[in-house]
Amino acid sequence: MTDRVLTIWQPWAGLIMDGTKPVENRSWKTFYRGRLWIHAGLTIDRNAMWTVGRPGADEPRGVILGHVELVDVVRDSDSPWAEPGQFHWLLENPTPVKQIPYRGGQGLRHFTPS
Repeated sequence: MTDRVLTIWQPWAGLIMDGTKPVENRSWKTFYRGRLWIHAGLTIDRNAMWTVGRPGADEPRGVILGHVELVDVVRDSDSPWAEPGQFHWLLENPTPVKQIPYRGGQGLRHFTPS
């Protein structure tokens, strides 16, 4: 089975990769489970930067930061990161890698690391 990659705005991508945020909120579900590569998109959620205390200029963008295990997708996570009305993608084992330049996009895409 091919790995998948998901583009996530900063600072959320960084928070996932440092183990702070084990839930990704999405309006859609997936049946995929397994290794999920985290791509830090070019967009910065500036409101979130202030909320979580991470300066935007220091966050890497346009690169794959590493991978996590997508272990489940639920709607009733009790994590403080889970937003009501969203699908909660439960993530474990963040594994940073040397940053890989990558052009992201919408949705869950196939990815084969080189």
